[in-house]
Amino acid sequence: MSFVRGQLTEEQKRRIEANRKRAAERLQKKQHRDGGILAQSNNNISNPRSEGTGNPVSISTKGIPSQIVTTPVQITSSFVEPGSSSKRARIELTDEQRNRIEQNRLKAIEIQARRSEQRNSSSQPDSSSQPQSTAAPADINPIEDVVRLNKNTTIQDSNAGKSKKFEPPPIRKMDYIEYDFATMQDSRGGFIQDDGKTRSVDEQTLEEWKEKQQEQQIIRELPPPIDIDNAPRCFDCNSLEIDPNLYTNFNVRACRKCVKEKPEKYALLTKTECKEDYLLTEPELKDTSLLARIEKPNPHGYSRMQLFVRYQVEEYAWKKWGGPEELDKEWERREQQRLKRKEKKYQDELREMRKKTRAEEYTRKLRNGQGIGERHVHDWSAPIHLNDNIIKKRCIDCGIEIEEVIIL
Repeated sequence: MSFVRGQLTEEQKRRIEANRKRAAERLQKKQHRDGGILAQSNNNISNPRSEGTGNPVSISTKGIPSQIVTTPVQITSSFVEPGSSSKRARIELTDEQRNRIEQNRLKAIEIQARRSEQRNSSSQPDSSSQPQSTAAPADINPIEDVVRLNKNTTIQDSNAGKSKKFEPPPIRKMDYIEYDFATMQDSRGGFIQDDGKTRSVDEQTLEEWKEKQQEQQIIRELPPPIDIDNAPRCFDCNSLEIDPNLYTNFNVRACRKCVKEKPEKYALLTKTECKEDYLLTEPELKDTSLLARIEKPNPHGYSRMQLFVRYQVEEYAWKKWGGPEELDKEWERREQQRLKRKEKKYQDELREMRKKTRAEEYTRKLRNGQGIGERHVHDWSAPIHLNDNIIKKRCIDCGIEIEEVIIL
């Protein structure tokens, strides 16, 4: 298709007209949103009226090539009426709207006055004795209502003319006492969490008191027997004054005299002694059906100390190993195995040390340029005379020093 300069086809004219319409609509919407005045350009383009519209539209020709636009064109549109201004018209309120606005304003003033009265009543504890103001909501000054007076400020009553009595500020202990031992608590350095609070004796129940007594192992004197013939007696001396501690915890009938005279039978053994001397295991010592025990605070640590009666431990050990002779044989066998393990460990460490020494010697010989099987020959330095008869020499290679005595 041939193109002649200055002449447009019908298709091109329709496309240009459509672009102009869209640009005019965007410009009109933007000016209507911003409230500006639609600018009228001096260079207008006259164009045939658009289909369906008969009003002219004014569009600036800035940026349009001169070869396309040859004559001014007046474009019409239905967005702008001829001779009308683009300024927004002032909206007049009706009487009903004015009355509603006034009612809302009065309600807001009343709510503000009520809130200010509530704030004043909460900040002033003696406001109940003073006469309340009955002024209209419009006469209330919101600035004066918001101001909070100091507690020690003198407040004058407009009606009575009386002043409030001066109240001194309260005294705080923290201003004068840095460390108050009456309120100080032991936090145990922050490492032990003690969630449970210790209650007094009056607040404890019977079950809690029994548990505490069992933990502390406080055994008092037993009550006197009702039937003397059937009363428990000591195994050895047949005495009625048995030890309540052994009888309650271990079911051992022994008097205190026999306990003191026979420590090899009634003495208390620790768990460590039972393991080392009688070769008992941890599960066996934990089983209370096999061996009875008591727990006491350990003076050497935090864990509680477990105590067993000697003759009960021996009876169970004889039953386990078959007698004291078998127990001694088992102990000797374990002792020999322990010595063998210790000797083996010592030999292994000695072997490792020899390997390291050999490796160091081999590395030193390689560093000095010597052979592995070559014998070292000392290269002595010049002798140093310490005395008239004593000289001192040093090997240059290995650093050994010797002293020689010259006999004349």
